[in-house]
Amino acid sequence: MRKYLYLLSLLLLSLTASAQSQSLSQLNQEQAGMLETGMLILGGWAILNILFSSFRLTKATRSRKYFYQMNVYWNIVNLIIASIALYAIVSKDNTALTLAESLQLHDTFKKIIYLNVGLDFGYIVLGAYLKERSRSAVKTEQLQGWGQSVILQGTFLLLLDLVLVVLLEKYADPLFRMVQ
Repeated sequence: MRKYLYLLSLLLLSLTASAQSQSLSQLNQEQAGMLETGMLILGGWAILNILFSSFRLTKATRSRKYFYQMNVYWNIVNLIIASIALYAIVSKDNTALTLAESLQLHDTFKKIIYLNVGLDFGYIVLGAYLKERSRSAVKTEQLQGWGQSVILQGTFLLLLDLVLVVLLEKYADPLFRMVQ
């Protein structure tokens, strides 16, 4: 009888672990999908900005020329960042992660995105500083155009990162509920 109870308890434990790993795997896949979508949005924004600003740069004058110029430069960097992040997200097998690895990965994602939110505020402040500095600088039009561009790009990145933070936070509770 003991033997059967022992086998039954092992069977129940294995089924519970299997169900937990299945939901953990699903949770990891959803989280990766959400981050993948975020990077696709960033990459799409970058490509559209590069194309549009490159076209407009050929006809722009004065501060608008520098605005489009900074948009192109900024979004080349955005495209590189989105590509690297997308490759890292897609190349990782999220279904095989343990609970500890999932928690660590989730924490890493949160730290990166919260850091980005802080940087985004910094970009907006930098853009405002450049615009203000343009009032008394020799290169008025250059600083004004660059400032406007940095404010625009920083605002977009801030909105994107805030959405990613909110979406990423919804995965924290289910992950922590799995910890016993």
